[in-house]
Amino acid sequence: MVAYQDEGDWEVTSEGLHIATRGFLIRRGYCCANRCRNCPYINWRADPAWRPVPPECVRRTRVSPRTIGGATAMLQAHESQLAECSGTEKEYHRTMIAHYHRLLEHWRR
Repeated sequence: MVAYQDEGDWEVTSEGLHIATRGFLIRRGYCCANRCRNCPYINWRADPAWRPVPPECVRRTRVSPRTIGGATAMLQAHESQLAECSGTEKEYHRTMIAHYHRLLEHWRR
């Protein structure tokens, strides 16, 4: 987590767009449901290299219904894929299910 604390807030693309960094989004503590490229909370882009935010970085906060809907949809997708996948993929889906349960627990209160 220390690396994320030292990371700047924005990266600039070759097109000149300012994109929020993963470190900034982690420090903010919640998902805004704008499908940020570096979102540490929800894998909006279906990127296989994506990893969830460390559990200690998730804060209790109110988030939009759209964010809760996205997290709920991802949770359901991983639960259905867990039932159909091979042994090597099962651990990944279990990790992601735990991640989305943790997010929803912190966001719904």
